[in-house]
Amino acid sequence: MASPAIDRSAAEQVARDGVAALERGDGKAARHHFSSLIDSGFATTPMRLMLIRACKLDNDIEAEGQAIDALLAADPDNLSGLLLRADCHRRNEDPRATASFFQRALARARTAGPVPPDIAAELRSAQAYIDGQAREFGNAIQSAITSLDRDGGTRLTHAVDMLQGKRQVYPQQPSVLYLPYLPERQFFEREEFDWVEGLEAAADEIRDELLTLIKEDVPFRPYVEAEENRPRRNFAGLLDDPSWSALYLWKDGQLVEENARRCPRTMEALSKVPVSRIGTRTPSVLFSLLRPGAHIPPHHGMLNSRLICHLPLIVPEGCWLRVGNETRHVEAGRMLIFDDSIEHEAKNESNETRIILLFDIWRPELTETERAGISAIFDAIDRFSGLPDA
Repeated sequence: MASPAIDRSAAEQVARDGVAALERGDGKAARHHFSSLIDSGFATTPMRLMLIRACKLDNDIEAEGQAIDALLAADPDNLSGLLLRADCHRRNEDPRATASFFQRALARARTAGPVPPDIAAELRSAQAYIDGQAREFGNAIQSAITSLDRDGGTRLTHAVDMLQGKRQVYPQQPSVLYLPYLPERQFFEREEFDWVEGLEAAADEIRDELLTLIKEDVPFRPYVEAEENRPRRNFAGLLDDPSWSALYLWKDGQLVEENARRCPRTMEALSKVPVSRIGTRTPSVLFSLLRPGAHIPPHHGMLNSRLICHLPLIVPEGCWLRVGNETRHVEAGRMLIFDDSIEHEAKNESNETRIILLFDIWRPELTETERAGISAIFDAIDRFSGLPDA
């Protein structure tokens, strides 16, 4: 700091003269007084703020901006300085610069503790400005892609949602085996698979066979069951809970012959589906039952090299499936196909039971060699006492 050219007593008088000039509306005189104080080494934050006020009163926006910049150079997070710089840019009709300083001020205010009422009011105004800019930005982006993107579920729309913080990014996170370099997609569309049309066409007959099983009291078992000679793992409180139950046609790669025999039309329809075959793990084909109000909480499947397929059969209103950042309502007879290595959950919000046919298929990107390799990996896992934990 330069040595003061005037003593403190004289400086205090100059400051009083500057304040008096501000009070009578004489911006030029006030600028002269506060500039001389700063040049003489009294460059305190209050003096800089007084100079900024004087420049504004004098309608010299360039000098005002320079004075604000000097304040922020000395104290980059000065809340008043950030708000003043934003206001200066707003008067210069520079919305991007205005928003950047308002955002910095709002971020600073979150850690600054209590602020004076006038600053609090300016912060509310800053937030309103940012909110307005965000709306304009969103409208501009949506307008730009409207002519290109006529499907609300396409990648462009989701990219814009993520840009605006409306959607979270959910990566593949399989619990056991991650196969790298596969595209990350939450849902796959029915039209992408040539076998879907035939299976959906058989949905009524499959439902009839299911209803016969129910009428004959063929038992459903809890989907999450304790395993013999294994530690008990209570997945989200659903261990041995019948609210999520299963009746298997294939289980752990083995045909459940008695159940399969009772469902000949179902087995015929499934014969045209490329179900995955992984040693003692799959095929796994089952009727999955979700009782009224039951919720399967967010979780990840064990590998990302397969897709889970749901053929809804008995579906009351209020059943949904969320995969990543997209939720779809369940409709009877309409397939849902998704990557279960991405966080997903399901719920039956109705007062009736929901039942689907559930199975998995290989991801279409996999080569025959990769499929065989994955099966071999799980054969090895199963030989070594189930390690790693699946």
